[in-house]
Amino acid sequence: MLYTNKRLQKTNRYKTYNALLNKCYKTSIEKEKKQQNFYKRISFANLKTGESYQITHSFEKYYKKYTKSIEQKIYTIEALARKKALVPVFMTLTLPSEFHPFKSIEYKNNRLYTNPNPDFMFEDIETAIQTGYEYLNRAYRAFYKRVKNKLSNLMYIKVVEAHKTMIPHFHILFFIPKEENRILRKEFVKIVNEFELNQSDFSQMNESTENKNDSSYNTRINRAAKYVMKYITKNLKNSADIFYARVLDGWKRIFKIRMITTSNLPLTLAEYRTIYYALDSEIKESLLKEAREKNINLFYLILESLAKITTLKHNMVTTLKRYRSLLYNRFVIFKTVIKRQTDRGGYSYITSGFTFYIDRRIAYKKMCLLKIYNP
Repeated sequence: MLYTNKRLQKTNRYKTYNALLNKCYKTSIEKEKKQQNFYKRISFANLKTGESYQITHSFEKYYKKYTKSIEQKIYTIEALARKKALVPVFMTLTLPSEFHPFKSIEYKNNRLYTNPNPDFMFEDIETAIQTGYEYLNRAYRAFYKRVKNKLSNLMYIKVVEAHKTMIPHFHILFFIPKEENRILRKEFVKIVNEFELNQSDFSQMNESTENKNDSSYNTRINRAAKYVMKYITKNLKNSADIFYARVLDGWKRIFKIRMITTSNLPLTLAEYRTIYYALDSEIKESLLKEAREKNINLFYLILESLAKITTLKHNMVTTLKRYRSLLYNRFVIFKTVIKRQTDRGGYSYITSGFTFYIDRRIAYKKMCLLKIYNP
């Protein structure tokens, strides 16, 4: 993981670093095995046909599915920001020097780690990670609390990334009104000084016009969303990539790190997944076609097209969704019943079926029992 010299490799700190990588990797493997064993004990049945089947768990498939759904949400936030004519501002929050276990220099267009950091203030790297994550969270919460009531509109995407040394740092993409950039910058400078954060960056990613229909504005705001996506989506091309992805998976589990946080949207990822996996392929393809024609993603199509009314009764969530769709060009009601329940330390959503009403007549009805896990 680290590009180092032989002197550093002989130190105890470097050895504990390698032990931590292996611990994170093994944690990811053990988690996958537990999930595989859990699914082996469960069979699913189609109550209508009597057909039964089992679910298998694959880390690589889960990783790709997870990043794809996160990508859907991020590009939906981007589309909403474009609609509101907000501009992107990018921030990085990095911990002070005493949190970092090694010293490094620039060497042949790479970062060469040379010595243990004499200012490192922790007994081990694991304590530095846990303490550093909590420290950055306090700084970010203080910053967000100060700006949320001062800005007329604010949307964000926050990503927690690990340095090669496994010490965390934050990348945050804000979407704000152009004229209020000064407020965000002022509070950023205050929080960096107050928490003595190191190498923390603030940049407005464009000199954007207020005209949301301007083509250069659309290009710049799309570039901002793609820029933050590179910190989330890692390609699994070879064994080294898979090893690194597993290390990060174990890292977030061991230290209980929430790697991606975004502005709340009326449609949650859990609801989106529940809807997506319950639709028949024919209906799904029709909706995807409509989304492509509008040059938007499916998450955004559902979010913008559906006005949601939710009622709670005996832990059952009855969701009534209405929208006028270009696909049908008629008034449509989409109705489903979703139940949320606690499940093995996380939660899951269960839907019993979907019904489409077009002009008050049933156009499509599917009875199913679909369970979506959100660990």
